[in-house]
Amino acid sequence: MEIPYEVTPRRDTGLFNAKLGIWLFLASEVMLFGGLFSSYVYLRVGVHTGVDNPWPWGLNVHENFVYLGFLNTLVLILSSVLVVFAWVSLKERSWRKFQIYMYGVVACAVIFMGVKSVEYYSKLKLHHGIKLVDDSVLEGRIVDNSDRIEFEGKKVSLNLSGGLPAFLSDIRAEKYPVFTVEGTEQKLKSVGQVKAWFLNAVRVARSEIAEERIRYRSEKVAFDKAEAFKQGSGKTPETVAQGLEKRHFKSAAVLVAESPFKMAANPRKLVMHNAKSLSYKDAVSVEGKLINDAVKFIVHKVDLQLVLPVNQRNSLAWKIVGEDGKKQFFDEQKVQYQHLLQYYKGKPIPERMMRGYILNLQKVHVGGHSEKGSVAAEHQAATAGEAEHGEAHHAGGKTHEETVVTVPRDQIKFMSAHSPRYGTYYAIYFTMTALHGLHVVGGALVLLFFVVFGKKLYLKDPEHLANRVEVGGLFWHFVDLIWIFLFPAMYLL
Repeated sequence: MEIPYEVTPRRDTGLFNAKLGIWLFLASEVMLFGGLFSSYVYLRVGVHTGVDNPWPWGLNVHENFVYLGFLNTLVLILSSVLVVFAWVSLKERSWRKFQIYMYGVVACAVIFMGVKSVEYYSKLKLHHGIKLVDDSVLEGRIVDNSDRIEFEGKKVSLNLSGGLPAFLSDIRAEKYPVFTVEGTEQKLKSVGQVKAWFLNAVRVARSEIAEERIRYRSEKVAFDKAEAFKQGSGKTPETVAQGLEKRHFKSAAVLVAESPFKMAANPRKLVMHNAKSLSYKDAVSVEGKLINDAVKFIVHKVDLQLVLPVNQRNSLAWKIVGEDGKKQFFDEQKVQYQHLLQYYKGKPIPERMMRGYILNLQKVHVGGHSEKGSVAAEHQAATAGEAEHGEAHHAGGKTHEETVVTVPRDQIKFMSAHSPRYGTYYAIYFTMTALHGLHVVGGALVLLFFVVFGKKLYLKDPEHLANRVEVGGLFWHFVDLIWIFLFPAMYLL
């Protein structure tokens, strides 16, 4: 049976089936992205200056990636033009031109996603922020994975009621430690053996608990029936806890390492830590010795938007970046303040400007310069200890040394890469750009399907294929339009 209006349009609507379907689908997409854009506007307008976490300015966040974002805009516009050319080629019955234009569209999609992947890598791996306990923020980069806690473990206490212990993924020993199960002679020489032993121990523990529960329930039912006739006579059954105690049930186990092993503990998995132990959220405790509890950081910017102006000169940030960085910050702040005075022409400067990023977010260079090829001068100590030297960048015939400063963990309130957990802006940014990226990938795969597997349909009914490409092109234009709104909202404002 032939389905009507597959190629020819309906007389009442002037649309064939697929085109009507794509318009209905795009209506739902408009509601989806409309809700996201509305949430973005609502959350941004609702920020209270000096109280809530400041909403970052797109140009400050993305910097050089603004140009790449603009390049991506041009790439998507070009791809939309190529889609139209591909559709026209089918109307003219030119399969070869259709292939060329459609492969050009797919190439544009690949370029777009390649640029986005570079941008995502930069934000997730190369850009971090540390909020100190006084709400000052250091923007820069964590080096050597020092956001993790360096620890030397000796003994591990495990809870036998949960899943695989998190500490296993934090072990960083060159040679995997050999564990002995306390109270036995069983040795575990690899992570696989530890996992197998743990899962078996958990299975045995759960089995014993289940047996005791079954025993208690059956005895309780029998006791209740007997009491109905014997009014208080008889012995009450043992509780589950009493039964497990008789079995000498152990809800925990201890692994003792033959030699101390190195760990890089993820602080997000921990409840607490001190000089002698790590306590994980899954009730696992590791005993040993704390090796290093400080974060190595390269400072690029200092953000004092949440610090009152009267307290800014006494901020904890200056204990980390040093007096040179403090001078750079306030010198630039003074320059920006003069610009604001000129802009407002003697009128009072609004509080939101006084507390905003123009005055309170400044680039700070902790380090020095030396002629290329010569020995770099010693840098000023950034902390009470000696500053460590970081990576060098060459520009304009000079070597720009970035100094690694040390941030004590007890002065850190929060730290993260520029990922969704870093703030509301980043959560919305990754949600919307990733969702848009999925649409780009999905649309490109559909269009690629037409050009790779569409020859058979083209030879049978070229107008049918042209209609399908037209529908795919409408979706592709929608994807392009979403980015045209997304780019200024996220990158420029």
